[in-house]
Amino acid sequence: MACWGFHALESDEGLLLLDRIGEKLAAGKQSLKLADIIALLRSEKLLDPEGAANTEDYDLAVLALSEFYDRMQGEKDLSALKNSRHALAGLEALEAVSADPESLAFLHRRLQEIQDDIDSCERSYATFWLEAADYYDWVSYVDRLVEAIGREKAACSAANA
Repeated sequence: MACWGFHALESDEGLLLLDRIGEKLAAGKQSLKLADIIALLRSEKLLDPEGAANTEDYDLAVLALSEFYDRMQGEKDLSALKNSRHALAGLEALEAVSADPESLAFLHRRLQEIQDDIDSCERSYATFWLEAADYYDWVSYVDRLVEAIGREKAACSAANA
């Protein structure tokens, strides 16, 4: 895995997800639904299928999608993520990603699985970071994403109640 930082969107695999979203779903659209993004990534086998017993192989994808969603709720600027291999074409016009309680619950549950494994490091992605100099930054990053998606989930659930 090529990465240049501890954020999931600072890796080739993370940016590949954004490339796919831009190519297959966003292309010129101003808004997307998180549920549609999850469905696309599952159909492309980039995100764990519903009800999957083993989700470990998709940890980076969950982190990248959560980071993307969180970014789109705040700064909305993806231009800093572009590089020579990932142009992020199709995402230029994107201004919003909306969510439903179920999609946010899925991301939050998966983020909590990753967070819960940090101490034992039984999952390969956590083990990768355990041996890196940025380990504690990565742990803080995971904690922040769990908190951010948890807040979004609570707000979305309250709005739909």
